[in-house]
Amino acid sequence: MTRTGYGESNGKIILVGEHAVTFGQPAIAMPFSSGKVTVTIEEMPELAVSTMISDVFEGEIADAPEHLHALISRFEEENHIESPVMIKIDAQLPPSRGLGSSAAVAVAFTRAAFDFMDQPLSDETLIEHVNWAEMIAHGKPSGIDAQTIVSNKPTWFQEGVFTPLKTLNVAGYMVVLDTGIKGNTKEAVSDVHELVKNNQENMAFIERIGRLVHKANQAINTHNFESLAEIFNECQTYLSTLTVSHPKIDRLLQVAKQAGAVAGKLTGSGRGGSVITLVKDYATAKKVAQAVKEAGAQHTWIENLGG
Repeated sequence: MTRTGYGESNGKIILVGEHAVTFGQPAIAMPFSSGKVTVTIEEMPELAVSTMISDVFEGEIADAPEHLHALISRFEEENHIESPVMIKIDAQLPPSRGLGSSAAVAVAFTRAAFDFMDQPLSDETLIEHVNWAEMIAHGKPSGIDAQTIVSNKPTWFQEGVFTPLKTLNVAGYMVVLDTGIKGNTKEAVSDVHELVKNNQENMAFIERIGRLVHKANQAINTHNFESLAEIFNECQTYLSTLTVSHPKIDRLLQVAKQAGAVAGKLTGSGRGGSVITLVKDYATAKKVAQAVKEAGAQHTWIENLGG
């Protein structure tokens, strides 16, 4: 009987605190359940070599993107897999959009690999494997993606320390939109640090974002949609001042608000990537999703905020 393994995961969203977190301020990330990733691994002795099928790559494992190649090679070497395998990755998460795509794929793959080997998998081992793959993908990951995706809980992150938060339970919806523009985290982070270094007045915006993160935590604890909406709009103003917005982000936010969204901000490093908007009910969420698609958003997802 041929062996098979299956694993799944979802993405993550930075709710508030991006960029400020690189100055020691806190940030809050939450699981992104609409951004599903599934991985299947199947033993296929009839194949000449191990092969992968996914949205971003199709072909021999040897030619796969570096972090995927490394992850799969580690699995084959550590478990002495000699028979070729077929790996199928189905990701509802576009890469380089600030939604945790590479970490989500690594989580789903690692779960599938341990399932394939019929071995138990602790969260600690899973996070170690994912952060190892993330280091290859991004150089020096913060670990927030792995932590949030594996725990599947909102997470408070500050200076390398992760604290799980209450599950979001706010009456309302979040419409997540993909601008279609790949973000460049390294460049955006470096530019913001340069801005602050050259003009200390910009540090005030970083500190204000930090204060908004504390307010957002209070809003989550008190199920306060209106407060969260105010925080989103204020935070976007500061991120824009710090040069990490983008004309397309601004345009999509404008369209979303005209269609009924009460608030919105970029999520992640900005200058493209993804945008998160808040709406009060599902009917409005559908309207907003349709309007931003017509205005050029590549993908949209509607996330229930739990209330």
